[in-house]
Amino acid sequence: MSKAKSSVVVIGGGGAGAPLARALAQQLPDVNVTLIEAREYYLHYPGALRMLVTSEGKLEDKVLIPYDRLFANTTGNLVHASVTTIVRNKNEKGGHVTVDSGQQITYDALVIASGSVWEGPLVLPPTKSAAVEHVREWRKNIKSANGVAIVGGGAVGAELAGEIRDIYPEKKITIIQRGDHLLVSRYPAKYRTDVDKRWNQRNIALVLNDEINEIPPYPAGGVTTRKGTIVEADLVIPTRGGHPNTAFVSTLGPGLLNKEGYIKVEPTLQLQGIPGVFALGDVLDWKEVKQVAKCPGHVTVAVANVKSFLQDKALTSVYKGMFELIVVTNGANGGAAYIDQLWGLCFGNSFSKMIKSKDLFIAQTSKALGY
Repeated sequence: MSKAKSSVVVIGGGGAGAPLARALAQQLPDVNVTLIEAREYYLHYPGALRMLVTSEGKLEDKVLIPYDRLFANTTGNLVHASVTTIVRNKNEKGGHVTVDSGQQITYDALVIASGSVWEGPLVLPPTKSAAVEHVREWRKNIKSANGVAIVGGGAVGAELAGEIRDIYPEKKITIIQRGDHLLVSRYPAKYRTDVDKRWNQRNIALVLNDEINEIPPYPAGGVTTRKGTIVEADLVIPTRGGHPNTAFVSTLGPGLLNKEGYIKVEPTLQLQGIPGVFALGDVLDWKEVKQVAKCPGHVTVAVANVKSFLQDKALTSVYKGMFELIVVTNGANGGAAYIDQLWGLCFGNSFSKMIKSKDLFIAQTSKALGY
């Protein structure tokens, strides 16, 4: 009697989960690899903001990437669903996950790469047709708005402002940011000050050290910040950053999440005290800025350790982190970049355009998904 195949379940098909599932399916032909992802398309976030602003280039055909080639020439399996609970086997390794349809999927090893929960325009529906309609609605509102207020001055808010300025050179654009500069404080003041200057030079107003309580529906007729500043805008767009999509993880056991909802892991990326369950991507409780650029390092460690676990070997691959690197686009022809090497390297429009602004890593990502 032949031994049953081992099974690996990956939760989340984003920038960490999709390449991980693809690599496992390619490298473990005798293992059943199942990817659980609610959307029927891969959302390429770096290109999503430009897609939401303009129909030029038909970016919806390039940014909403089908999964149909992810498991080409492998036995990998894709299930479109959302995970509701995870149950561990009591006396042996493995367990099962339950999805919103009620289906139960067993696993010997489990990887959680469920990404972030966003708000506003980045909350796209799960079907491709509904997502395209969502995009068209946002384009229409941005076009018709007399003024736009972007609430949240991290990378998402800054990049969205730059994309709107490219298409609408005369439209009033304001970013409301509760910090004293754009972007997060993990980056040095010299870089963040340069970012502020570059966005100001494109006539993008900054309201710093301030915020608003609620996001009014369109058309808003203006907003007033907590400090009393009146911002002329009839379209208010929230871009206040993502939160870890980990509510279901608490069903696996207590004490697995920190107070912000990130998953506690060992350097092997295995959950603390839970053999055979790993996490990577935005959900990690790790002191680094959450970026898709970090995911290849996570994937390398997770692939090695999942393979070792299935073979009953010690987990020897460890994640040591990555230096911080960011390229924030300011439309298609500019931006500002920072590399945390040497004395801290800052770059401007030419470097940012060459690295990211022009293509937004679309070709590279499509290739990784089999296109």
